[in-house]
Amino acid sequence: MDDTWPRLLGSALFWVSTALLAVVLLIEDPVFGSFVVGIPLLVVVLVRERGLAGVSSGLLGAAIGSSLMFSAFLGQHRGVSGDGLLIAGFVVLVIWVSTYPVMLRQMDRQHLRERREDAAPPATARLLVVRVWMALLAAAVLAATLAGGLIGF
Repeated sequence: MDDTWPRLLGSALFWVSTALLAVVLLIEDPVFGSFVVGIPLLVVVLVRERGLAGVSSGLLGAAIGSSLMFSAFLGQHRGVSGDGLLIAGFVVLVIWVSTYPVMLRQMDRQHLRERREDAAPPATARLLVVRVWMALLAAAVLAATLAGGLIGF
């Protein structure tokens, strides 16, 4: 079986969820939204051009930190928006969080393939940090949402 369709599905889910988050954040606050969405997208572009090992640790940390702002945005609108909108935002956030490391890996592989750097050291440690952070972020958002629903916030 060809592995093209899972890669296309992952890319489609990433770009659609990123677009949805960007639209909502940019409508709410254009300056805040551009930083929160722009930094992770800048990292994706830099990984494509330089490889994952070529992205500075500070920028990678900024992208990880800005992903926390998505969840803060959801928490900020918990009482204002309806439950359906909050659940939809949570689902979009979980999709984005789960596809961001996959997209970074795909961009890193494309970079290595184009540069024919087969002997380049794999950036698995950096990718593992991003995956662990995104998993913790998704778990924290889920826990906060469930706790808010159970306690009645």
